[in-house]
Amino acid sequence: MPRDVGLTAEQIAIAEGADPDKLARGLRLMEREREVPMRTAFRSHWRAVTWSVILSIALIMDGYDGYLLPSFYAHPDFLARFGKDFTDASGHTKKIIPAQWQTSLSLITLPGQILSLLFVGWAAERFGNRATYCFGMVVIIGVIFMFVFLKSYQMLLAAEALVAFCWGIFQTLTASYAADLCPIGLRGFATSFISMAWGTGSFLGAGVTRGSLQMHGVWGWRLPFALQWVFPVPLLITAILAPESPYWLIRKGRNEDAKKAIRRTARKGYYDEEDLDAYLAYIRHTDALEEIEARSASFMDMFKGTNRRRTEIMLGVWGNQQWSGYNLSGLATVFLKNAGMNATWAFNFGLIIASMNIVGCGLELAVINRISRRALLIGGQASLITILLLIGILGCLPSSTGVNKGLGALLAMINLVYHITLGPIVYSISAELPATRLRARSIALGRMFYLLLGAVQNQLVPRMIAPDSWNWGPKCAFFFAGINSLWTLWAFFRVPETSNRSYAELEILFANKVPARKFARTRVWDESAEAAGKSDPSDDECAKDGKGAVVTVVDVETEAPVVKK
Repeated sequence: MPRDVGLTAEQIAIAEGADPDKLARGLRLMEREREVPMRTAFRSHWRAVTWSVILSIALIMDGYDGYLLPSFYAHPDFLARFGKDFTDASGHTKKIIPAQWQTSLSLITLPGQILSLLFVGWAAERFGNRATYCFGMVVIIGVIFMFVFLKSYQMLLAAEALVAFCWGIFQTLTASYAADLCPIGLRGFATSFISMAWGTGSFLGAGVTRGSLQMHGVWGWRLPFALQWVFPVPLLITAILAPESPYWLIRKGRNEDAKKAIRRTARKGYYDEEDLDAYLAYIRHTDALEEIEARSASFMDMFKGTNRRRTEIMLGVWGNQQWSGYNLSGLATVFLKNAGMNATWAFNFGLIIASMNIVGCGLELAVINRISRRALLIGGQASLITILLLIGILGCLPSSTGVNKGLGALLAMINLVYHITLGPIVYSISAELPATRLRARSIALGRMFYLLLGAVQNQLVPRMIAPDSWNWGPKCAFFFAGINSLWTLWAFFRVPETSNRSYAELEILFANKVPARKFARTRVWDESAEAAGKSDPSDDECAKDGKGAVVTVVDVETEAPVVKK
C-alpha cells in the first residue's frame, strides 16, 4: 500500500498564516497541471516552453565549443599551425598536440567555470535570471574574438578560461529558469531540452569541423570559431523580452510583476485574477516551507537539515554523469585516428557519433512523461556499462578495419544511450530536486562538483589514449565500466523520483524523510488548506468535489489513480 505523509509540525506552524481558500485553489491548480496530457499542456503553456527553449539555445554554443577544440587535435590545418613533431616507434614523424597541452587546455576551463558558478548563484538571487543571462551574452561576444585570432597556446588558454566563465552561467540559469517557469507536466521536456541543445551544438561542431577539412590555411580552423557569433545577439534580445521567474519575484516582494510573469507563461485568458492570486498563494506557501531550513538562501543552507540530503543527491547525479564513460565519445576523432583510421574516416565517424546526441535527446523527449526519472537514470547507467565492456573487449583485439568500425559503432551507441537516458535526465532531476530558494546555487554546486571530477578525468583520459603516454586506447573503457557500476549502485538507493510532483510536495517528502525508493508511491496532502475542506488524499470524493487540499492522488510510476482499499 502507498504510504501517506503530510506536513511536519514545524511546517504546520510556519504555514498557519496562509489564506486557506486561496491556498486550496492554488493546490487545485497544481493538480490540474499534473493531470492534463502533455499535448494539452503544450497548447495552454506553449509560451513558457518557448521562452525556456530559446534561452536554452545558449547551450548549443557550449556543445559546439566543447566539440570543436578536442576535434582540432586531429585537424590537419590546426596541427600545421600549432602541432609539434612526434616520431612513433616505426620512425614515422607526424604532427600532434602534446598530451600536456591537451591536459592544460582541459584544466584551464576549471577555474573559469568555478568562478562563474560561484558568481551565478549570487547574481541570480541578487539581480534575477534575465539580467545575469544578459551579462553572460555580452561577455561571450568579446571572447569569440580571441578564438578567431589565436596566436599561441597561451592565448588559447586565456580564451578557454574566459569562455568557460560564460558556459557556467548558461548551464545553471537555463535549467533553473525552465524549472521555475514551466508547469509540472512540461518541466521534464523543458529541462531535458538543455541536453538536446548541447547535443545539437556538438553535432554542428562535428559538421563544421568535417566541412572545414575541405578548406586550407588558417581559415580552416578560424571559420568554425567565427560561426559562434551567430547566436549571442538574438539570444540577448530574447532574454531582455522574456518574463522573469515568478518565484524570484515573489521572494523580492514584487507580487504584481509575478502575476504578469505567470500570465505570460500561458495562452491569453488561461488564468483569471482569482487563479493568479491562488498561484501566488501557492508560491508563497512553498517558499514558507522552504524557509524553515533555507532562510538566507545561502550556500551554507544547502548543508542544513533536509537540504543536506538534496545536496548529496545533486552532487551524486552530476558526478554520475561525468564518470559514465560518455566523454570517450567526445574524443572519438582522436580515439579512432590513433587506432589506425585515416583522418577523413575518423571525422566521418565523429559526425555520425555527434548526430546521436540529437537522435537520443529526441527519443528522450518523447518518453520523458512516460518513463520515470529513476528508471531512465538507472537503466541508462546499466546500458552504458554493457557498451563500455564491449569497447574494452574490442580494444584487446589486433587493430583492423573491422575492429575500428566496430569501435566507431559502439562509440555512437554510447552517445545514443547517454542522450536517451543519463544526459538529459540529470538536467531534469537537478532542476526539480532543490528547494526553489536554493535552486540556482544548488545547480551551480552540482556543476562545480561535475567540473572537479572532470578535472581529474581530464588528467587521465588524454594519457589513457595518447600514443606518447599510457596508450591504453579502447581498453580504458574497462576502467569507466567499473566506476560506472559503483555510481549505479549508489543511484539505486539514493536518487528519488521527482517527476509529477509540485515543489511543495517535494518539500514535504524530504521533510518526512521518505526513502528514495518510496518517493513515487508515497501520497502527500497539505493540512494548511484544511480549513477550506478535506485534505486526506485517500478520500476519492475529495478529488472529485474540488473542496480538498489534495496534492497527489496518482501513482507517479504507473500514472494510475490511487484507490483506497
